[in-house]
Amino acid sequence: MTNTIPTPTYLDEFSPPQRILLGPGPSSVHPRVLQAMTLPLLGHLDPQFFRVMDDVCEMLRQVYRTENFMTVPLSSTGTGAMEAACVNLLEPGDAIIICRNGFFGDRLADIAQRCGAQTIILDFEWGQPVALPALADALERHANVKAVGVVHGETSTGILTPLPEIVNLAHRHNALIVVDAVTSLGGHDLRMDEWDLDVCYSGTQKCLGAPPGLAPISFGPRAMQVINRRATPVQSFYFNLKDLESYWNQTRAYHHTTPISMTYALRESLRMLLEEGIENRIRRHARVAAALRAGLEAMGIGLLAAAGYRLNPLTTALIPEGIEDAVVRQRLLADYNIEIGGGLGQVRGRAWRIGLMGESAKETNVFALLSALEQILPTLGYEVASGASLSAAQRALVDYADGGVLP
Repeated sequence: MTNTIPTPTYLDEFSPPQRILLGPGPSSVHPRVLQAMTLPLLGHLDPQFFRVMDDVCEMLRQVYRTENFMTVPLSSTGTGAMEAACVNLLEPGDAIIICRNGFFGDRLADIAQRCGAQTIILDFEWGQPVALPALADALERHANVKAVGVVHGETSTGILTPLPEIVNLAHRHNALIVVDAVTSLGGHDLRMDEWDLDVCYSGTQKCLGAPPGLAPISFGPRAMQVINRRATPVQSFYFNLKDLESYWNQTRAYHHTTPISMTYALRESLRMLLEEGIENRIRRHARVAAALRAGLEAMGIGLLAAAGYRLNPLTTALIPEGIEDAVVRQRLLADYNIEIGGGLGQVRGRAWRIGLMGESAKETNVFALLSALEQILPTLGYEVASGASLSAAQRALVDYADGGVLP
């Protein structure tokens, strides 16, 4: 008997399905951005590529609304930028307060602890913003706090924490402010200079409309002063800002091989963002989020995030009693080509995370998802009035356009 050796699947062509990406990231990417990634490669020390780098940095400054020179895309995802913020600012024994009201606040605390910092964690209920009085009390109780870390848009809960008062409070206690804007940059108002942020980092795969792989970060004057006065070496070679700075400034000293094609993609996505206009993009995210929330509530599906503090690019919907999380998400993927995210941490199995970010922040995507849920949920024993969610979403879009619904 002759044994036939099967052909390895990795020799087959791979043709991914055209998904509607409505999870917590990545989001869908416009063909213009994908096309930019097919441009001929340049070397990372090619003078023509330096022009691309300069373009990207200048456009990022506009999106961040900052004059900070060190506003650059790191060769990593948002978690890498989180780590870069911590390893450059924190030395062993430094004290940092982390405001934790979700999964990514927990990750920020974990990284700070790995830097050898005295990490003071302030816990807040998931689905609620950071409470100013608790932070004020912690800053009074702990002397010489070097920094305060806060997640602007918490991707695990859909909460948006207002920043200006927190920043002012931290600075009154001579503490730096480190802001996670992975899900909010480009989708919510964020003003690096006006709000006096010290470090703010993000990711490319959400509201900026590019594929995952780069992480914009901006360091303000206070942060740069702290970094320049460090008594100990930065524990990370890869994220050592002083070495990175020498590549991004006119010295152009080699540090690592930058992802060339990803940088092309980011340049094009930023061009598209500025063509649309920052304020227009923020309004677009607010408008489609208002429609989604109205549609979900019309189906009797509750929202985790507290009213008045809801993150527009990502909505956390509470899974109805008796409905299995994985079953709905699998049906959406298999029957409708729609991806949404499951819950993390405390809300695992209890919430869906629905992203309307960047290229995915479209009215058509809202209606596609609501229509699919209206079809799926009744088959699982959850009664839904046919068309109710779509009508509610349409009314919300009209109300928002007329000024009746606030972002």
